[in-house]
Amino acid sequence: MSMVEQERRWNQVWALVPGGLLALATGVYLVARPISPVPLAVVAALVLWHLWFVIAHPSWLERRTVLMLLYFAGVLGGTVVLLLHDEIFMIFVAACYGLAFLTLPGWLAYAGAVVVGGLWLVPQGTDVKAAALINLGVTTPMAILVGWIIRVMEREVIRRREINERVTALSEENARLQVLAERARVSREMHDTVAQGLTGIVTQLEVAEELTSADDAARGRIATARRLARDSLVEVRRSIEALRPGPLRDGRLSEAVERAVDAWRAEQGVVATCTVTGSARPLSADTEVAVLRSAQEALANAGRHARASRVDVTLSYMEDVVVLDVMDDGVGFDPSVRGFGLTGMEERVGLLGGTVTVESAPGNGTAVNVTLDAR
Repeated sequence: MSMVEQERRWNQVWALVPGGLLALATGVYLVARPISPVPLAVVAALVLWHLWFVIAHPSWLERRTVLMLLYFAGVLGGTVVLLLHDEIFMIFVAACYGLAFLTLPGWLAYAGAVVVGGLWLVPQGTDVKAAALINLGVTTPMAILVGWIIRVMEREVIRRREINERVTALSEENARLQVLAERARVSREMHDTVAQGLTGIVTQLEVAEELTSADDAARGRIATARRLARDSLVEVRRSIEALRPGPLRDGRLSEAVERAVDAWRAEQGVVATCTVTGSARPLSADTEVAVLRSAQEALANAGRHARASRVDVTLSYMEDVVVLDVMDDGVGFDPSVRGFGLTGMEERVGLLGGTVTVESAPGNGTAVNVTLDAR
């Protein structure tokens, strides 16, 4: 089982824990108290609320902060109603700390935990007991500390996993680039020698055919040689095209980038657009590979880190350069801290004399610009 699959299953377990505590509180209530329809209705509403926002839509935990704030407010409101009806539902308050860290990002989780601490005072009204103050003054700080420790551990696990993934990906990418470089070299050699030579032969045979008279016996031989040379030239060009990298083999760079965006949109469930400006034209194999890989890497970073709700990809064919822009509205980051993906992108593009520019800041999204010579 992969680490990603393990994390997904653990998240599912943590998402079900609050339901267990709510079920426990409800069971104690049914046994120890006269049954009233109000708390049972609230419990049912909380269960449906949790099932819809967390269980049915786990992707919202990372990408839909506003929806998660709405969810958390609903949980707090339902819990207050339960506590006002019977303090036995204090059992469920402990789960609310976990929900704060499960559903809210960044500092909002800590603020949510502080708000949860106030729930200990709800059943007391104006009569604040020592137990409530202890829960507020001790339990809440401990919950915040545990939540902080868990988040630090999660970040470290994610960091190590990403390093391992990047090292593996870089090794595979280097091997793939070596193969692509060799294919590109063979393609160029075939184009510059065999194809050019056959083109010259066809041209010379056409001239020779025009210089011979219609009744000259050599004219038919020349026409046959010209036809054979032209057919061979077509086959050589097909072989050159076959040496192009997989995604680029059956179409233009613009089409390959559009397919990459479509595949990413389907995988991530995030709005993503692809716009091509200028007149699309064939570029060198190295340039097309670099642009396509840069687009794939920028999209992968957006899906892995940005928590974006929209990504826009623009491929611009200009007179002397081709420009790729990938912009998202995600959480952003400090561009001075580069991961393996961006570093590999810069190295790949730099080897071709191109540039990679990254503009970002925490909370302000990210824009990646790749510029390469298109002559």
